[in-house]
Amino acid sequence: MADTKLLLTLCILLRTFPPSDALPVCCNTIEMPGETHVICSGCRLLGVPKDLPSNTTVLDLSNNNLASLERHTFPDLQMLKILYLQRNKLVRITSGAFDNVPNIEKLDLTDNKLEQSSIDMNVFEILKKLRTLKIQGNNFHISKVYPEQALSSISNLIVLAMDIFEGFVFGNGFWNQTSLQHLYLSFQGNGTVTLLNDSFDGLKRSNIKVLSIAAPFRKIETNTLASFGNLIKLKWENIAYTLTIHDALEGLYGIRGRTMNSLSIIGFRYRFTNGEGLRKSDMFNLGTICVKKLYLIGNAISTIGIDVMTAWTSKTCIKELDLSKNMFYLPQPLTLLGLFSSLTRLLIRHTAMRIFRKRSTFMRERAFFLPTNLTYVDIVDNPLSGYIVNITIAKNNLTVLKIGYPKNFRCEYGLIKGLVHLRELDMTGIDCSEVNPNMFTETPLLSRLTARQCNIERVLSRNTPAIFKGLHHLSILDVSSNNLHFIHKHLLADQKKTLKQLNLSGNHMDRIPTEILHNLTVLENLDISNNSISTLNYSQYTLLDEFKIKSIDFQIVLHGNPLLCNCENLDFLSWVEATDVIYKKRELLCMTSEGIRVPIAELLEHFDQFKDHCVSQTWLIVSVTITMIVIVLVILTREAWRRSVWLRVWCRYPMEDTKYTNDIYISYSDEDQSWVREKIAPWFDEKQIKYCCEDKSFNLGRDIADNIMDAIDSSRQTVFVVSYASLEREWLLFTMRLTCEYSFRVGRENMNIFILLNDIKKSEFPKLIRNNWKIIRPLRWPNKSNTTLDKLTGAQTKFWEKLSSRIVRRNCDFKSEHETESSL
Repeated sequence: MADTKLLLTLCILLRTFPPSDALPVCCNTIEMPGETHVICSGCRLLGVPKDLPSNTTVLDLSNNNLASLERHTFPDLQMLKILYLQRNKLVRITSGAFDNVPNIEKLDLTDNKLEQSSIDMNVFEILKKLRTLKIQGNNFHISKVYPEQALSSISNLIVLAMDIFEGFVFGNGFWNQTSLQHLYLSFQGNGTVTLLNDSFDGLKRSNIKVLSIAAPFRKIETNTLASFGNLIKLKWENIAYTLTIHDALEGLYGIRGRTMNSLSIIGFRYRFTNGEGLRKSDMFNLGTICVKKLYLIGNAISTIGIDVMTAWTSKTCIKELDLSKNMFYLPQPLTLLGLFSSLTRLLIRHTAMRIFRKRSTFMRERAFFLPTNLTYVDIVDNPLSGYIVNITIAKNNLTVLKIGYPKNFRCEYGLIKGLVHLRELDMTGIDCSEVNPNMFTETPLLSRLTARQCNIERVLSRNTPAIFKGLHHLSILDVSSNNLHFIHKHLLADQKKTLKQLNLSGNHMDRIPTEILHNLTVLENLDISNNSISTLNYSQYTLLDEFKIKSIDFQIVLHGNPLLCNCENLDFLSWVEATDVIYKKRELLCMTSEGIRVPIAELLEHFDQFKDHCVSQTWLIVSVTITMIVIVLVILTREAWRRSVWLRVWCRYPMEDTKYTNDIYISYSDEDQSWVREKIAPWFDEKQIKYCCEDKSFNLGRDIADNIMDAIDSSRQTVFVVSYASLEREWLLFTMRLTCEYSFRVGRENMNIFILLNDIKKSEFPKLIRNNWKIIRPLRWPNKSNTTLDKLTGAQTKFWEKLSSRIVRRNCDFKSEHETESSL
């Protein structure tokens, strides 16, 4: 209900305030010296705006919804010269429609819905200055009648573009078109078109010099062109697979013996064919026409025989010959080029594939003789196969050669000789993974080289052997799409003063090749788009700025690279914001930290905020990093102190006048605790030997290594109780190493006593103990595993005697000290 009320309110407002005649918002006005262009294309207009500038010279109303042009449809625009009305919905143009725009010189009514009855007979009378009328793409084919009466009032037309249809006739209504020079005819509707001998009779008084017809031809009668006595340029394009090249050439009878600037015959071929060879009879008409530019394109021509060339008497007139999109098997046409003595340009592009023998004639050494005037040859995309051995182009002045995209064609180690005047070479798509080291020595004047998709990665990265050596005129080099990761630094040594454009796009480079750019003094354009570059470092973009200083026109193309727009890339992004070196930099895309691709233009619009964010983020990262480093250092220092034997010994060397409070420090593992309590501890108590050990003397909560070292420092000797169990414990091994390292100091080598509870071998001990084995002389505890029962008691008694002899008692020390004092 609310929506209905809103709609009613809107309708009332529209009735109260009708649409304004003001210039629509979507219209653009462009002021130029002496001209004013108003562009209202695609504005969905239903009528012509009234509030147009009075000095409008060009008005574009194309692609709108105009249905009719009535009297005074247009405001008073006396200076209007060009009016575009194509792609509207015009069904009616009445008298007086153009009264306010009488000075129109060009009118485009293409692609509307006009019929013969849609146009009043005197609608164009006011347009005395009309020179160009385009009216094709309308509905004249429905009634098959042209608006001849309306067109007859235009006597100054020079260019006319309209449709033809089956049964069309240019009648007496075109009799006044005496100034007509260019006639462009296209096809509208279904079916085909027949060109009859009298189809153009109404144009006999015209001065048509250029005729272009594009249609699905059904038939072309032999004398259909007889009405065009001044024709110098003809283009026939068959847009369906009907008729053949023979039919088209037969239709040239009406212009036999003429001298023409251009003749184009395009698309005359059957749908399924293996090719049509030109015949001697085809030269009956063509052979008499002296034409400067001949285009026989897409006609399935497969061969041109010697008999044809003999009958082709006018071939010496041809300066430009285009045989593209046919079915030639190269190099057959090339062998005939010498007969075209005036030829300057040859194009045989995109030749269709045929079934041939596998080996190409290019496999053999060959020599070709070209016309001395021939300077341009384009044989791109032809079914060549095999590889170049040695080809000689004899006595030529060729300056441009395009031979890209051949089928299964390779450089190998062949050489094309004789191209001493060549300045431009396009060899795109040729496999040059293996090349002749002298490939370009025969082209000393080469200034432009295109070698895209040539598989030359190994050649350029290894510079084997200096492939571009001697090309001192090379100024444009394109080696894009060759899977390059880098380029040898000496590759362009001979081009440092000539190379202006270098194209490295479509490769796998993750940096710009500064090692070769440093030597290029006149570089103006570096295209490194669609590579793997994420950023440029300081030295790289500084080098680019230096190029800009040398040449104000220098630019680098970076599109298609995975550029990063994060805080780690802030320096590069700051340079991007400031520089004008990058081509269309605002159209670049970059990847954010979140993995989203965004236009760099959006980043640059808020770059100050982005930098502030990065600065705060950087300080946060730095502070967190410093904190983590401190924590890690503390942990590592503590762990190193706990586990490093050498560090503890070095940091804690005992004083020379150390006073011992214990006779013995007993070192043992938990597994041997019961033996210590039951055997050796009672024996020490019985002998009144003062000892310390972990269970008895260590301070709880203190590091065990510190307790051990304190015990060693305060004891005259150390007794190690060793078993297999103690050797298997990592921490106990550490304690043993620490104790031994600390004990085996100068003057205390004999103060260590080892008691072996098991039959442990010397090799099973740590290295330090093995090195002092002779000094240690370990004691083995007799037990059931190493002593028989009848000898066990005696063996243990003897063990205690040996141990007693090793122990240095306190009273001995007192006695020795007293004797020393008496002697003094």
